[in-house]
Amino acid sequence: MDFDDYIGIPFKAMGTTKEGCNCWALVCMIYKDHLGIDLPTFAEYGAPKTTEELIKITKVFRENKLNWINVKKPKFYDVILLRSGSMLYHAGLVIGKGQMIHIDKGVNSIIESYTSKMWKDKVEGFYRYAE
Repeated sequence: MDFDDYIGIPFKAMGTTKEGCNCWALVCMIYKDHLGIDLPTFAEYGAPKTTEELIKITKVFRENKLNWINVKKPKFYDVILLRSGSMLYHAGLVIGKGQMIHIDKGVNSIIESYTSKMWKDKVEGFYRYAE
């Protein structure tokens, strides 16, 4: 699987294109381009700037997990949700064993290990899309 076209995309809170996007928009782009699946972008939520905004986004993610199956053993294209405390704040896409592609504020899109010290304790779960 080739993800080179998605590496180095700059973070843009309200962005939804390769010129700049947020973490969920990156997942949506790859789903559309690789799988032909249109996911809701949630672009209107951008990147949280306050605790209230983070609570709102967490609620939206939790409500929309109805379309996803929680899986213990992730595969290609499963979504990884990450948390800070009890708040969901970040999403990435599994692209190999222990590997995710993601983008975060201050970091262009990159491939990293979700089993690394930085991420392993933040993993909320892995989700497989179920139309």
